Parts: sequence; structure tokens; C-alpha cells
Amino acid sequence: MITYIKWDSEFFGYNIGNCVIADYNNFNFSEFKVKSNKFKLVYLFSKEPLNHKELKLVDIKVTFKKATSILDESNEVNNINLFSNNNDDFSTLEKLALTSGEYSRFRIDENFKNNEFEALYKKWIRSFVYNKDNVDVIIYKEQRRILGFTTLEGVNENLCDIGLVAVNQNERGKKIGTKLINFTLNKAFEKGFKEVKVVTQFDNKPAINLYEKCGFKRSKLKYIYHYWNL
Repeated sequence: MITYIKWDSEFFGYNIGNCVIADYNNFNFSEFKVKSNKFKLVYLFSKEPLNHKELKLVDIKVTFKKATSILDESNEVNNINLFSNNNDDFSTLEKLALTSGEYSRFRIDENFKNNEFEALYKKWIRSFVYNKDNVDVIIYKEQRRILGFTTLEGVNENLCDIGLVAVNQNERGKKIGTKLINFTLNKAFEKGFKEVKVVTQFDNKPAINLYEKCGFKRSKLKYIYHYWNL
């Protein structure tokens, strides 16, 4: 079954559908193709690979989870704080948000030709900062410059989500990402969450290495395909 995605369709300006493949062994592509006619784009999600030449594999999504805990006193938390609308530069945060989507399917799929990737990630970070009360935007600053950030959002009373993570490309290798993730875990613990999840792309090896180094364990894989009616 293909369901209409209202938010994506309205944001991108064309009909987009969503298809979750429950039984990948019996996936009928011909039937799917007929039902997809009213959509310009359909996202397909599967727990296993789908072998069909007309489906474009755009992402293998990796979900990590970790129990929350308090920071050890030896962990550095200097230069880390919550983003402030009054004191911090949103334009720098916005640029960093775009670097967080380096491996995004909205960036690597060449059929997106109207700056959809940039518009989407700018929308996300603006929403996190200005439109959501239950999101913390945590920043790392040196000499008043934002060099990295994470976002933390509650999913339910026990689980929270690290949505976006970014470090300035010229400042990588300085453990800024590690400090931000550890601080974010501590913030989640303080808020009473028992578990934190974070999702990244299988091809994003630096992010995977960071999360594993910070004690996250892989929870599941999800294969994501795009089917276009061009």
C-alpha cells in the first residue's frame, strides 16, 4: 500500500507517497508500479534489500541506541551550552545544518533539482530553534564561533532522539563531536529519559565511528529506495 505524505508533498510541491515493504520476499513490483502512478516520487522502506533496476537505493539507515548516563567528572563540558536566540548566530547554525546532511538521500539523489535538500535542512534547523518547545539545540563554541551542534528531542517519556549532528569541517579531529554527544547524553539523563537513539546513513563512516566510540549499539538497518515517475 502506498500512502500520501502530506507534509513532504506540500513542502516539495509535488505528490509524494510512502510504501513500507512488510514482506520483501513477495514484493510485487508490477503491482506497485501501477499504484504509484498518482505520485511523482515514492519512498520505499524495507528491512532487506530489494533487487529491482527501477528502484534507486538512496540510503541504508542505521539506528543506534544507548542507555542514558551522567557524565564522568573527567569529561570536558567547557564551551558547550544551549543555543540562545539572543547571543548566538543562527546563520552559522544553518550552515552547519547543511553539512550534517552530507550523506542525506535528499542530497545524493540527482532527481532532486530544485534545491530540495537545502530547503529541507534549513526548515528542520529553523523548526528546532524557533518552533519546537521540546527540543534542545546544543552548541559548541570557541571565541564566540559555533563549531558544532546537536539537537535533542523527546520521543516519549522514556526515549529521546538526537536528530541533527554537525561539526565544522575545518575543526574535525578535535573531539568536538565526542564532547557534544557526551554532553547530550548527560542532558537526556537530566531530563529523565532512559534511552537515546540516533539515526545515520550506513555510508557515513565518521558518524558511525563517533556513535560507537560514545557507546551506542546498532539497533536496526533499514533500506530506503526512491521510485520516480518522471
